[in-house]
Amino acid sequence: MASVALRLIVLVCFCMWMSDAAQNAIQLQNNEYTEVLIAIHRDIPEDQQIVDRLKEIFTEASEALYIATRSRTFLKQVKILIPNTWSRQPNYLPPGTATFDRANIRVDVQNPIYGDGPYVHQPGGCGVGGDYMHLTPRYVVDRPYGETTWGPYGKTMTHEWGHLRWGLFDEYGFDDPLGGSYPHFYVSTSRGIQPVRCSAYTAGLSQNPVTGARCQTDPVTGLPEADCRFIPDFNRNRATGSYMFMQFLPQVEEFCHSGQHLFSQGAQASPLSSHNREAPNKQNVMCQGQSAWDVMNKHQDFANGANPPREVVTTVPDFELLQEQAPRMVLVLDTSGSMRGEPIRRLNQAATHFIRNTVLDDSWLGIVTFSTAANTYHPLIQISSNADRTSLINRVPSNVGGTTCIGCALLEGVKVLEAHPSGDPSGGILFLMSDGQENEVPDIATATPQVLAKGVIIDTLAYKRDADPQIESLALLTGGKSYFYSGEQGDSTALNDAFITSVLSRDDRTGGEATIQLVSETKTLNTGENYENQVYIEKSEGRDAIFTFMWNGGVEPRIEIIAPNGTVIGQGDPNYHVMADTIQVKVPGVAQPGEWSYNITIVDYFYQQVDILVSCKGASPDSHPIKVTAQVSTISLNGSSGEPSALTIRASVTKGYLPVTGATVTAYIEKPPSDDVDELQLLDNGAGADITRNDGVYSRYFLNFTAGGRYSVSVKVNNDDGEAASIVVTGTGRRGHRAALSTNAEAFAVDKNAVHSEPLDQFQRMAPGGVFELTDVPIGGLQRLDLGPPSRVIDLKVIKVSHDNFTVALTWTAVGDDFDQGGPAAFTDLRFGRNFTELDDDFEASSVVGDSQVLLGDLTSPAPPGTLETVVIRVPERGENVTYVFALRVCDAAGNCSQPSNLAAANLEYIPEPTTTPPLSQPSNPDNSTLIIAVSVSCAVVAAVVAVLTVLLVKRFCVKKKKRVSVTPVPDGIGLEKGQPKNEPLPTA
Repeated sequence: MASVALRLIVLVCFCMWMSDAAQNAIQLQNNEYTEVLIAIHRDIPEDQQIVDRLKEIFTEASEALYIATRSRTFLKQVKILIPNTWSRQPNYLPPGTATFDRANIRVDVQNPIYGDGPYVHQPGGCGVGGDYMHLTPRYVVDRPYGETTWGPYGKTMTHEWGHLRWGLFDEYGFDDPLGGSYPHFYVSTSRGIQPVRCSAYTAGLSQNPVTGARCQTDPVTGLPEADCRFIPDFNRNRATGSYMFMQFLPQVEEFCHSGQHLFSQGAQASPLSSHNREAPNKQNVMCQGQSAWDVMNKHQDFANGANPPREVVTTVPDFELLQEQAPRMVLVLDTSGSMRGEPIRRLNQAATHFIRNTVLDDSWLGIVTFSTAANTYHPLIQISSNADRTSLINRVPSNVGGTTCIGCALLEGVKVLEAHPSGDPSGGILFLMSDGQENEVPDIATATPQVLAKGVIIDTLAYKRDADPQIESLALLTGGKSYFYSGEQGDSTALNDAFITSVLSRDDRTGGEATIQLVSETKTLNTGENYENQVYIEKSEGRDAIFTFMWNGGVEPRIEIIAPNGTVIGQGDPNYHVMADTIQVKVPGVAQPGEWSYNITIVDYFYQQVDILVSCKGASPDSHPIKVTAQVSTISLNGSSGEPSALTIRASVTKGYLPVTGATVTAYIEKPPSDDVDELQLLDNGAGADITRNDGVYSRYFLNFTAGGRYSVSVKVNNDDGEAASIVVTGTGRRGHRAALSTNAEAFAVDKNAVHSEPLDQFQRMAPGGVFELTDVPIGGLQRLDLGPPSRVIDLKVIKVSHDNFTVALTWTAVGDDFDQGGPAAFTDLRFGRNFTELDDDFEASSVVGDSQVLLGDLTSPAPPGTLETVVIRVPERGENVTYVFALRVCDAAGNCSQPSNLAAANLEYIPEPTTTPPLSQPSNPDNSTLIIAVSVSCAVVAAVVAVLTVLLVKRFCVKKKKRVSVTPVPDGIGLEKGQPKNEPLPTA
């Protein structure tokens, strides 16, 4: 073909997220999970009970997982990484490539949003596994507390494993204090108002836990009042699924299924675990109605019948105890002939700054150089003084010549790590920088198995586009990080960023002890030109602030720094230091919060390129400054078919574990062939590439590919708009599905102020996002006719119904002409019907909402991406048992349409105004204890669509000791998948 149109199709899942903390790779073979990594944070006080209980918990989890997956998986090998702040024991093994930041499961202090509740940080879409599971020391150690609050440990861990490994979502409604809520009830087109549950055979009743009364229906929404909750009946429940709903119920033993697949080898799917695709929970919304097993069967663990059922003698895992060592790194630097001139000068400057300012005290560092052969330029030493740093700086290479032997360099780097007093190189890092293709032996392929056997981590920096394409694979294989610096783009900061991030991203010191990179920028200035910019130091930071200015030779530029109080720091000030093409200003004590300015004037006769770096620590050791990390969805995209996967860029902005909302987050993408830079604003709006609104994770698709080759990504964050806020949690404003015991009727009380947002001062941050490569581009290059369809809408909601006016008000977040960006789409195709299954199964055959039905809004003129859209439509009928269900798709001018949205239902029956009703009697449990159920990802109740997050937090649900209320059976027909028992009643609520 003379030209190829690049069509960007978003895959259901990506196999690997590349970031500054690539997750440890769990292996599954012959039904056995191995390489499962649990890590304890360095600030957790030493306690052998934590280790002992972790063994017990994951022994129970292995058995529960084996049952839940129908004998197809269990935990065979679990590694527990002990921090180096704990005492050393003879049975502790070397860490290999295990680090806290890569651990699958973390034991750390509370995330205040969840309290002691276990959870998985899950920013990806359907089928994309989570980043990590978070457990607290109290949850681990205090078994009675953990079991009475969240249920049996083995079952709870299996629920969380569904999030972590298979990318499943919760199947219950929840009130998210940050804005990503899902309803507790819905109206079925065949059965009226129903609780959100899966399976629909879960028996129970509905009650207002605040008033203790039977739930009333809200005439505005056509659903039960906001405080209404579903309370399951522990004794009369028949449902055996699902693990992603109420896994703590005694009868639950498996994940829900669609009834349309066989697990394998003739195994029958239990009808009592049938998936309820009509319930508007997060699993159905994100996975388009797929059951847990539908998603799991597409995962590599089970796809195409992988890992069929196998009987095993035991499911008890083998536990290995590893212990961290002090950080050890070797700089492995290319000094071949192609580095002559500007490349070696810039490398020398960046490495010198790295050694002087970035490498942590008490860590170990060595230097290897390589060209035709490799040499140890400086042995591994522990950095305990400025003299140690100077010794290393004096050995940073400045001479070049020869060819390129990358395999030699890797093996020499391992030798330097082996010179550590322990004699063990495992867990050490080789920072490999190279600018060209290898052309000597031993080559990379020969050296790699030896390096892998030593348990060494390799970070790679590709200097210029000609760098060997194999080096990114070295990082991927060893759990390292990949960076790219073109060496050509005038104002790129990627070289300094790579060195700095290789250390700072692994620094797991909490609070104010870790270094924060505030500014990284490069400016090319002409003779006499003046450049002024600002950096904002927030009140939680500012200790050990350092301003660094590096230029490319010639006469020293004139630098002035102005503090917020007007104090000027310039040449002659005791804190102003000049060192070999570098000026450094160290602010004593804690820098004054506010706006700092720096002014650069070029006095040389030629232009100069100036690198500007500003860093500091927290204002105090126990402060929690804002932290930013960034990542891309894959390291490689294939363009041969003209339909490569779209790339997602994601940045996390947090204070401790709490999200920062409302920040301005911008990704900078350096592109081939001319190294132009694209700017792309990332959003935290729960639309397009972003999964959850206001969770501190900002995301966007990147579409503007220009050519094959390496693309470098960095992210900058600020509060220029003044809308950034940190989330503050007090009292009981905590998320976490619970199954707790109480006799306190006041446990139903609502804390309306438990979660709130606190405005932030101006701040700024930067973080590298990694490197990815577009390969196999067709001859003729990339010619874009249309980049792709709009993104799927995932937040369609009914916000108001009017029986009197025959109207329904709907809202959703607008998407772009091309996925989640570009201009507004061409039109919105809104459909409706009276039968959920018919609309869900055949969108095209369903009735179109015509222009005459639209009383407010315009379906022919969608709003710009990220805007909240609202329409009010008139429906044909109203009355008892009249329910309408809606779905939409968004289309562009080229005729590309998104996939149909989630479905939303509206109840058009007449609903009188609520009246005061007496408290509802509750069923008693045989053991005379009172059972509280708080089943949700959040115990909070959110007031939706408000500028400041205000929330109603349900402290906990309880069932009083009173007479039993019967659970009345009703006819089936809830819109379940095939496989439901015939002519059997379903429980009502």
